Amino acid sequence: MIFLYPRKLDLEGSKESFEVYINQKTADDYGIKEGDLVVIYPPDVELGGIVVITDTLVKEGQIGLPRNIWEKYKISQLDPLPVELKGQAESVQYIRKKILGERLTYSEAYKIMDDIVKRKLTPVEMTYFAAASYNPGFDMNEIYYLTKAMVETGEKLDFSDITPMRLDKHSIGGIPAKGVTPIIVSMLSALGFYLPNTSSRAITSPAGTSDVLEVLMPVALDPEKIREVVLHERACMVWGGALNLAPADDILIQIEKPLHIESYDKFVISIMAKKIAMGITHQLIDVPYGKYAKVPYEDVEKVKQMFKDIASRFDIKLTVYTRESFGSDGQGIGPVLEARDILWILERDPKRPKGIENLAIDMASELLVLTGEYSKEAALVKLREVLETRKALEKFWKIAIAQGAQYRVKGDDLEPGPYSKDVFINKSGTIKGFDNRQIVRLTRALGAPYSKRAGIYLHYFVDEQVKAGDIVATLFAENINRLALAEKILTDIDDSWIEVV
Repeated sequence: MIFLYPRKLDLEGSKESFEVYINQKTADDYGIKEGDLVVIYPPDVELGGIVVITDTLVKEGQIGLPRNIWEKYKISQLDPLPVELKGQAESVQYIRKKILGERLTYSEAYKIMDDIVKRKLTPVEMTYFAAASYNPGFDMNEIYYLTKAMVETGEKLDFSDITPMRLDKHSIGGIPAKGVTPIIVSMLSALGFYLPNTSSRAITSPAGTSDVLEVLMPVALDPEKIREVVLHERACMVWGGALNLAPADDILIQIEKPLHIESYDKFVISIMAKKIAMGITHQLIDVPYGKYAKVPYEDVEKVKQMFKDIASRFDIKLTVYTRESFGSDGQGIGPVLEARDILWILERDPKRPKGIENLAIDMASELLVLTGEYSKEAALVKLREVLETRKALEKFWKIAIAQGAQYRVKGDDLEPGPYSKDVFINKSGTIKGFDNRQIVRLTRALGAPYSKRAGIYLHYFVDEQVKAGDIVATLFAENINRLALAEKILTDIDDSWIEVV
């Protein structure tokens, strides 16, 4: 064990790994090499870091830490920090074991998750683990072990003293337009049910639900604030990544994000771990399938059974909502455009996307049936009523204000980026689908989800007729260079992202 004085560096630091900076002379004195794993011990924390050797960023006897680590763990530069040189993390041998086709025990699964959370694995080692979920994949016992370990290596929120029944809806993702969940949360909480809802940022879609909601309200809340919001408004709509719930998942998401892919094993573990950590008792999982979705037709039952198996092991009442998807759920794609769709639905605006509205009502009715308090028919009637009377709209804004929103806005107040381009179709026929992969590619080029006003507005739905020369979509960007990048991609793919027959 050695002791080095910490120095805050003007570097943000990586989300998936933690690099520490040590002076060359100090490294030579203690036999530390570039790329070595060291463990530092801030108060009550054990944290792994990968060594970067420098002559300029830190002086002898110092250890440089990026800003995100410094702020998260409240490290003092006045107190020397214990630093221990380690070999390869213990869990690497279990990752190797899995790659070779053997099965993991619970203790091995726990150690992998614990080492991920404590940043003891390099990005390369974590990438191999993420790849193992594809090949050779995990069996159901391993998925259970990894889910449990992901929960146990993070914090848990307990609302059982507030209500015995906590409802939630979550999608496996991959489909553009994220208006369904906020509509469901608003309707059901207006009816008196509790929904402590967490959502994610974009992984395989142009914008995650949290990216969209952030346009209208703060979503990065601490546990105390979440509990306060749920206590007063019966629901919250927050970003799960701001909490320490299943923290290994948030790190693995950064590993997977560059390829925009996620295995069945991984998203079952990821979703269920977050819901277990939130204490959910009644869960609806949305599984869109089809040519342009994450799940092809032939794998629907497999995915459905995986969710049911894990839910049963954690005593969660669950329904899996399967639906064939042919593209975006709504017309607006991108944070501001999707937030506008949500408000239009709640405001009962004639411009509202009926597809999202009908989907939200049907999913919410299934959750009400799951509680045992409503029949399907009665649920549908009640949900229509809560929308038409604007009770859902009022509840949405009560939640938003409780989470820190400063003022209410209307859907018409939300405007996309100032740089735009209309997209014309080159053939006549009926639209049969939109390629979600190409939509993600285009919206990312435009700057979404980080540029909130970037995105795509679709002027036509699936099964509608178009004629050659019609404007089928409009691209929006906050920066002219971003629009030019998307235009180049559009030239390359031509009309291939829209299926017309």
